[in-house]
Amino acid sequence: MTAGFQAWTDTGLVQIDGSSQNFALRQSFSVTTGSGAVNLGKSNAGVQYTVAANVANFTVSAVYPLIALYSPNAYATILKCQNVGTNSWSIQVWSNVAATVQVYVFDQSLAAAPSGAGFGLQVFDASGNLIADARQRLARVLDMQSGNIMGAGPGWGQWNQVDLRQYTFGPYSGVAKIGVAAIATAWVSAPAGGNDSGWYNVSGLQTVGNTINFQYAYNAVGSTTHPGNNTCFGSQYDWAFLAVDLSYI
Repeated sequence: MTAGFQAWTDTGLVQIDGSSQNFALRQSFSVTTGSGAVNLGKSNAGVQYTVAANVANFTVSAVYPLIALYSPNAYATILKCQNVGTNSWSIQVWSNVAATVQVYVFDQSLAAAPSGAGFGLQVFDASGNLIADARQRLARVLDMQSGNIMGAGPGWGQWNQVDLRQYTFGPYSGVAKIGVAAIATAWVSAPAGGNDSGWYNVSGLQTVGNTINFQYAYNAVGSTTHPGNNTCFGSQYDWAFLAVDLSYI
C-alpha cells in the first residue's frame, strides 16, 4: 500500500489497510440442534444415504458470509454453507449433542453498512467503496489454527481409524467471549447400506468464554461395523478455523 489509511491491532497485525474489505456483524441469533438427516454418500445408482444426527438448518442473507459459532454446551461445526440464490445461503450446523448454538453472521463492510446518521471514522478504498465503519462491529480475528488429523497429504490412501482426538486453544487474554469462523471440518464417513445406518468421524469446536476446545470423534448410527482403517483422501482429515473476538457484541 503506497497511500491511504492503516490501523494495527495491539499485537501488530494490520486490522484495516485502506484497500481490503473488512467483515462486520450483519446479524446474530441462536439455533437449537435436534434430530435431522446428514448426507453420508451417494451410490452409483444415485441413491443418497443419510444418517441421523443433531443438526440445525437455516438460511441467511449475505453477500460474502463469514459465519461464527459460539457453542459452550456442545462440540459444533458447519457442515454446509451453500449459495442458494442471490445473497441467500443455506447453512447446516451439526453438534455432538442437542444444544443451543449462537450464530454470528459477518459480511463485507460495504454489504453490512449501517443505515442513518452516526458518529465515528469511515474508511473507503480508492474506488469509493466503504471498507470499514466505526459504527460496525468488525470481526476481530485473534488466531488461526489448522491441521490434519493424520498428518496426511491430499492423495488417496489408507489410514488407521481414529476414534478420538482432542486439543485446547487459549485461553485468549483480554477476551471475554470467543467464537470460531471460517471452519474447515475434518470428515470421514461410510453408509452401512441404507438410511440411518452408518458411521462418521467429524471435528467439532466447543467455545467457552475465551477458550476453544477441539474434538475429532467417531460416531455410529444403526447396524454398522466399527472400521479398522479408513480408505479415503488425506485431505478429508483437514481442519481449520479462525478465532474471532465476540466480546460485547
